[in-house]
Amino acid sequence: MIKFKLTNNTSNGITLIALVITIIVLLILTAVSIATLTGDNGILTRANEAKTETEEAKEDELRRLTALEAAMNLEDTTYTDKSTGEEKTIKIPAETAVSQVEGENTLKDGLVIIDKNGNEWVWIEVPRSIYDNEEYYTNGATKPTSSKDYINIEKIMQNYASKYRKSGYTDEWYSEAQHGFVSPEEYNSHKNAMLKSVYENGGFYIGKYEVGIGEDTYRNYGTDYSTEHPIDETPVIQQDKYVYNWVRCSQAQELSESLAVGGKTSSLMFGIQWDLVLAYLEESGVSENDLKVNSSSWGNYSNVAFNITRGKYSTDYGANYTTVNGTYQKPESSVLLTTGATKRNSKMNIYDLAGNVWEWTLEKSTDTDLPCANRGGNYNDVDSRSPASNRDNNRTSGSDIDIGFRPALY
Repeated sequence: MIKFKLTNNTSNGITLIALVITIIVLLILTAVSIATLTGDNGILTRANEAKTETEEAKEDELRRLTALEAAMNLEDTTYTDKSTGEEKTIKIPAETAVSQVEGENTLKDGLVIIDKNGNEWVWIEVPRSIYDNEEYYTNGATKPTSSKDYINIEKIMQNYASKYRKSGYTDEWYSEAQHGFVSPEEYNSHKNAMLKSVYENGGFYIGKYEVGIGEDTYRNYGTDYSTEHPIDETPVIQQDKYVYNWVRCSQAQELSESLAVGGKTSSLMFGIQWDLVLAYLEESGVSENDLKVNSSSWGNYSNVAFNITRGKYSTDYGANYTTVNGTYQKPESSVLLTTGATKRNSKMNIYDLAGNVWEWTLEKSTDTDLPCANRGGNYNDVDSRSPASNRDNNRTSGSDIDIGFRPALY
């Protein structure tokens, strides 16, 4: 009689199946965990956003504290800085104070002051040594005999920043409609005061941002250039503001003057001042190519895409501004950004000097039909056509969505 012995492999089979199921479950849990951690709404993403928001809130609070300090500073003071390896003393105007935000209180990174109204300004050094440098004694220039030797001061400044100059544009009066000055004498008096101040103080301040206006206002008055557009919004030089556009050059000068504090003059920049800003940036390590040839690496142009970390944006011509939550990828298209939307578009704490909007200056074009000059680039143009050094011109009645302004303080 043949006997059969039954072998029970059930336990082995269950073990293999359980192992496979366990692995599958672990893989699913891992995938879910990764998605939970790293997805658009993941823990890590939300944590990074919370960290960024906290840092931004801290910086904003430090700016408010600096503005309060500025309100208590009733006299000009001096600030000594050694960050560049050389001790330098900068005059700080009354009703302003050096920013308390890290990275904004040294010459090495770009010195920022904040005034009692919360407006932010960046110091532009114009080395006093240039007036003793024979290299710049060309085109009839000689060493200035005093701070009132305006002709030689201006010529030496022009020679110092010569690579950013352009024929056909001069710091001269054309008409009252151009900048609001009623005569060549008034214009020249204004320019001479600027030259004297820059010579004596070794530089001047410019707006950290393009001039903006408050929340929930979009300045779109159409294309009727014959209409005198209102300028009743309060101008500010602060982050996350809508660019103050649709203003004529003379209106921009009037608005710039209203931003003066501490007994100083606030004004649109003369052409030589814009050139000196570029020379300052080059001295600070920005390449001539990035300033003069192609500013795509730090400008908002129609053919450039990049991430913005805060602020708002507008699609081209007439669309409403939209709040951006988290990181937003700017498309390769015409998009006007609010002020200071990304650190990428700044050099030495100066934001949007390249791209975003053209900016009015007090220069005169030799084109009598288009005598008003504007500088830099704009969001609706391509980077190679409108680098930071670019000059363009417009009518005295001209205003547009892509032209704004940025004042100097001296």
